[in-house]
Amino acid sequence: MDLRSPVHEIVNALWRALHGLDSNVDTDDIERWGFSIHAALSAAGREFHNHDHVIEIAKQGDPLEIVAALYHDAVYIQVDQGPPRTMRVEMDRVLQPVADGWRVLPSATDHAVTADVLAVFGRKAGDVIAPTQGLNELASALVAALQLQKALDRTQRIAVAACIEQTIPFRIDPVTELHDRLVHLDLPEAAVDEILRRAVRFGNRDVENFADNEPARFLDNTWKLLPETNPALHSPMVYTVRDYRIALQKMEAFLALLPAERVFHSWGDEPKPEIHARRVARATGNLELAVRYLRAKLYAIALVEAIAETTGGDVPIDYFMGGVKQVDHPDMKRLEHYFPQLGSRADLDPPLHRLLAEGRASDSSFDTKPSPVGAFLHSTVGEAAMMKGVEMAKKWWAGALDPVEYLDSQPNRVVAAIARAAGNIIDTRRDRLFALAERLER
Repeated sequence: MDLRSPVHEIVNALWRALHGLDSNVDTDDIERWGFSIHAALSAAGREFHNHDHVIEIAKQGDPLEIVAALYHDAVYIQVDQGPPRTMRVEMDRVLQPVADGWRVLPSATDHAVTADVLAVFGRKAGDVIAPTQGLNELASALVAALQLQKALDRTQRIAVAACIEQTIPFRIDPVTELHDRLVHLDLPEAAVDEILRRAVRFGNRDVENFADNEPARFLDNTWKLLPETNPALHSPMVYTVRDYRIALQKMEAFLALLPAERVFHSWGDEPKPEIHARRVARATGNLELAVRYLRAKLYAIALVEAIAETTGGDVPIDYFMGGVKQVDHPDMKRLEHYFPQLGSRADLDPPLHRLLAEGRASDSSFDTKPSPVGAFLHSTVGEAAMMKGVEMAKKWWAGALDPVEYLDSQPNRVVAAIARAAGNIIDTRRDRLFALAERLER
């Protein structure tokens, strides 16, 4: 009975936080700010950086952390295709779109409130900032400072900006750099230390899913990022096999090169050394398993893509894989219904196979939980062959092979099995798919 809609949760959290800070502010203003946050987080392309994530982060921490949580993902320019409509007035005062990003306007340094935010982020008038260089975090902090300039004092605004600054992800030692910038803001030493500890605590909480004890839950959040960085996936029934492969390929390349030491950070005893070490170790394990999972998925989609290309060209993934099971259509015809029993290897890694066969923790808006083609291949040819197949696929995608040469380099019986299964659900290519299967089986 206590469950509230996201707009209630956001407004109420902001109301409680500001009253917890003894802020003398009108309820009408709190509602207006809360509504603007809610609207910003409602953009259609958001799968992860949405109400659920913000509300979850805002459940913990002191009032300044809660304020930072509510604002930290408000601006997400590359996903929202521009600034939030409800925050455009504030952004127009301090930032201007240009060819390579957004330029910091001189007016941002002329206003003491926004000048402090720029100092926290190490930015100045004239800087051009791309979305991958902390633009969204800076813009969110600037909007928060402008909207709350009369609700928070200077130290509180700097503290909120510092929390948001620490959510710029995957940097080397960002806390020391933040400390060096804060000491030039004429704050008491004790205040600087408190701001840093809070910012580190908040930044770590924003990425805490990397240290999740359940890899399936960690992968859930990773999967939610895919449509945010690959707009083609916004149309679940339309995106193609190649669209999906490109999305997986980008994520695999990124996670494969991400050191766990860049995920979590510390300052003094925040967090305690043993907690920090445990988080880094857990993140290391999750990243390693995630990369293997992505490579298994990549191998599966590489074979599907090559088969599609060889028999007529790229197609919507739904056309090749079959329809997703629905409440009113539970018996949708799907590719995996036609896989033969080719035996199962004894050396399967149980965690990886469970992720492929049973899936991530929940469905996404664009993909099913399990990976039936990946699970079939994993049990049939094994992980080592799949990893070699991915490396060969990368050569094909780079132009060194054509799809026929790629298919011929892979285990013939499993490629034939996938082609024959596809022939049972793709009527328009049935003859070509069966002919491919027969050639490979000879």
